Amino acid sequence: MNGTLIFGLAAMAAVTLLSAEKDLTSATPGKVIAPPPMPRRPIAPSTNAVPGETVSLEDGGVKFTLFIPRGWNAAAAKETSVTIHFHTVAWFVIQEHARRGAKEPLICFQLGEGSTVYREPFEDTARFGRVVRIIESELKKHGASSSLQIAAVDVSSFSAGYGAVRELIKSPESFKSIRRIVLLDSMYAGYAETNAVSSVRRPLPEQIDVWVPFARAAMEGQKTFVFTHSAVPTGKYASSAECADALLKALGVSRVPVERGSCAAASDPEFPLRSRADAGNLHIWGYGGEDAQAHLTHVRHMADVWTALDK
Repeated sequence: MNGTLIFGLAAMAAVTLLSAEKDLTSATPGKVIAPPPMPRRPIAPSTNAVPGETVSLEDGGVKFTLFIPRGWNAAAAKETSVTIHFHTVAWFVIQEHARRGAKEPLICFQLGEGSTVYREPFEDTARFGRVVRIIESELKKHGASSSLQIAAVDVSSFSAGYGAVRELIKSPESFKSIRRIVLLDSMYAGYAETNAVSSVRRPLPEQIDVWVPFARAAMEGQKTFVFTHSAVPTGKYASSAECADALLKALGVSRVPVERGSCAAASDPEFPLRSRADAGNLHIWGYGGEDAQAHLTHVRHMADVWTALDK
C-alpha cells in the first residue's frame, strides 16, 4: 500500500501541527499529547536484572509472567492498577516497564505467532476474570494486603497480540475494568469481499466495529485509546494503516497531516510521524516506514508511548 495515499498528499501538510492541535482540542475534551519519536533502536537483554520479582503463572494451560517491581508498595496497597501486555518476550516488556518508571505490577503474555493464538484463549470470556483473581492471589503471597483488589487494568499489545485485546473489549466485564489501551502497530483484519462495482478492498466491518465502543468511550474521556501504526503493506489482509483509516471513518474523525520536521516525532529520517488523529482521549498516530524495522520500532518504543500518556 502506498504510504502517501494513507497519510495524505504533501500539499495538504500546509496545516501545521500546532494549528491542528488547536482545532482538535477546541472541538473535543482531552489533553494534547506529543507523540514520541520512533527512531531505529537496537535492543538486548540487560546485563543487570530489573529489580523486582518474576513469577510464572498459568490459567488452564495458558501461561503468563507476572513481574512485581521492587518499588511497588505492597503492604500499603488496598487497590492497585496493573499493566497487561500481549506478544513480546517478557524480558523486554519488563525492561520497558522499568524504563517508563512504572511501579505497578506487570503481566506479560507471549503465546506464540499469529493472532489466533491470542484470540482463542480469550474467546473464553471468563478467562480475564480468572487471570485477575490469580494475580490478586499471587500479589497477596508477596506481601500485599489481604483485601487487595485490582481496580484498573492498562492493556498494550504488539503486532499479533491485538487478537487477545479484541476479544477482551467484547466482554462487558473486561471492558469495564480496562482503563487504557495502547496498540503498537497492532490492529489487523481480514478483507471484505469486493463486488463488480468496486474492486477497492476494505477491512471486514465486523473486525473494525468491535473497536468502536472503546474508541468512543475514549473520545468522551471515559477511557484512553492509543493506536500507533506503520505504513507496512500486508497484502493478504488489511494492514494496520488500513484498519486505522477504517476505524477513523467509523468514528467520523479525520487525520491531520504532520509536516516533516514540525516536531521531534516528525523529524526521524526513517520512521517519521506523518499523521495524527486526536479526539478526547483517542489518539491514532501514523508513522512512516514499510519494512520489518518500521514494524518493530513501535514495540521498541513501548516505554516512550506510555510515558507520553503518563505525563
